[in-house]
Amino acid sequence: MRIARIRALTVLCALALIAGLVTVWAIRNDSQTSASGDCPPGAVEIKTAPIPKPEEIELVVLNGTDRDGLAEQAAAQLEDRGFIVTETGDADEDYDGTALVYYGPDQYAAGVHAHAYFYQGHDMFDLDWGDKPITVVLGDDFAEVRSASDARQSFAQGGIGEAPEGTCTVE
Repeated sequence: MRIARIRALTVLCALALIAGLVTVWAIRNDSQTSASGDCPPGAVEIKTAPIPKPEEIELVVLNGTDRDGLAEQAAAQLEDRGFIVTETGDADEDYDGTALVYYGPDQYAAGVHAHAYFYQGHDMFDLDWGDKPITVVLGDDFAEVRSASDARQSFAQGGIGEAPEGTCTVE
């Protein structure tokens, strides 16, 4: 009777192990190309969720004005709000507005989130941005980085927005 129980438990454990391996194999070899299934051929998928926290977002801050120290001032404010500023410097061209936030498909949700911290700022999505970091170019109208509560309110009102041309959203 004892050997029969051991044999039964061995067979049961072997079946459980096989079931687990088949499950892992099926998940890794899933052939679905997108979560939404609505992406047209050639469209670039952009993740709209989850929205990353500022502590997970790296930014480059550039001064697009002739005001000395503007990029460093904004970088300090962004770091106070939790962002990771990897570089500051001068932009190649002057900018007259508040701020331009450049980002690509890989940073879509993070770029939209960072954009919310700039009052009357503009976001510049670029399909060919590649793996470059999110870049903020400050302009003549820049005064200060919004507070976290103001940015949350702005983001709540505007949301993630519509997917840019040539893309489709997945969560």
